[in-house]
Amino acid sequence: MLSKPSPKEVARQHGAEEMELLKQRVVYWRDDYMSAAPPGGGEDYLFLVQEFIQEVEDYLYPYISRLQVTDHIDQEELNGFMAFCYEQIQALRDHLLQGGSPGAQATESEG
Repeated sequence: MLSKPSPKEVARQHGAEEMELLKQRVVYWRDDYMSAAPPGGGEDYLFLVQEFIQEVEDYLYPYISRLQVTDHIDQEELNGFMAFCYEQIQALRDHLLQGGSPGAQATESEG
């Protein structure tokens, strides 16, 4: 007979699932910001990068920090998630300054 998972194992599973959903949300936000400006739109559109950063810092960081405090994720996972967020922000910045689509670097980070 299979043993019932411990509360900590259940919390960690929920944390992993939540992190995947949040990563999807970040990618949706990135794509939405990219659609708001033409590729290579230039410095006139850099305010979008600041808005994206603000959303991550105001909405996601407190939530993901709480997941870490409650042992749903560990510090390494929190750091990895924040690095992922800032990779997406960099992809937006690159889109605005250099043009092009979400690069292979951002796509690789999603997998």
